[in-house]
Amino acid sequence: MQGEECRIEDIIRIILNREKKIIYSSTDVKNAHNYLEKLDVINKLSNVSCIQYCLENYLVTIDEIYISNQEFYIINITSRKQKCSDCSICGKVMVDSVTGLNNRNYWELINNGSIFYPYNSKEFTLIIIDIDNLKEINDNFGHLAGDEAIKIVGESIKRNIRKEDLGVRYGGDEFIILLFNQDKRTAKTVIERIRKEINDLSLKQEINIQISAGAAYYNSTKRNMGDLIRMADRDLYREKQMKKTKEKQNSDKLKYLLLEMEKLRDELNKKVANGSKGINNEETLKVSERLDELITKYLKEEN
Repeated sequence: MQGEECRIEDIIRIILNREKKIIYSSTDVKNAHNYLEKLDVINKLSNVSCIQYCLENYLVTIDEIYISNQEFYIINITSRKQKCSDCSICGKVMVDSVTGLNNRNYWELINNGSIFYPYNSKEFTLIIIDIDNLKEINDNFGHLAGDEAIKIVGESIKRNIRKEDLGVRYGGDEFIILLFNQDKRTAKTVIERIRKEINDLSLKQEINIQISAGAAYYNSTKRNMGDLIRMADRDLYREKQMKKTKEKQNSDKLKYLLLEMEKLRDELNKKVANGSKGINNEETLKVSERLDELITKYLKEEN
């Protein structure tokens, strides 16, 4: 570490839990302990929620944050030349800036066992949510609209889960939810509430947002987190496949409807061409009724 002091070009970030144990470090653990000791970090943790001070050639920022009722300390260490003056920015390493949900950094700490979450829950349901048409929104309306779509999904998740549950923006258009002491049936209800919330919010913003979701139930005696994610992914994939199948069926129905309408139009044209006085009202009414039947049948099958 001694030779490293004056050459620090990147922020060294260390995360401690409430027991002052390192749960994440951008450098190796031995170096992290050396920095904490050399810069007298541990003794300053309980003083204030956000402090910044200089020692030797370093600028140290300590920020105390709470995520899902768990206390963490975010320590950022830079050379004095690289000043990180905003505690609120430095402290959001585990929070997604667009949605306000926890981010993938936080999820990885849970996934690798650095954070035990929840404390006493032996069962929970994991939900994976994916935005089906984010690329289409970005391509047609721009990335600001895409960010708004992500924000709407994040807001809908926050509004429809309990305080003790966990919402994570895993990355891009993917979200993970953990519902503690809840079964898969309850998860399906939560998913539908989130869908409705997304629909209501997207109508106000005039953005069509479509999502797919999958859920899997966790029992600590039978499955691990990796198994759970794979199961929820399969559930999500099934929904996407069902949507594609329905879209193809609807496309085939529409093609059939258009073909039948074409036939009726040709029939009318032939009658007009062959009859010196055109066609009578009774024939016109029959064709009109047939068209109504075709359209009604298509709409009923759609619903």
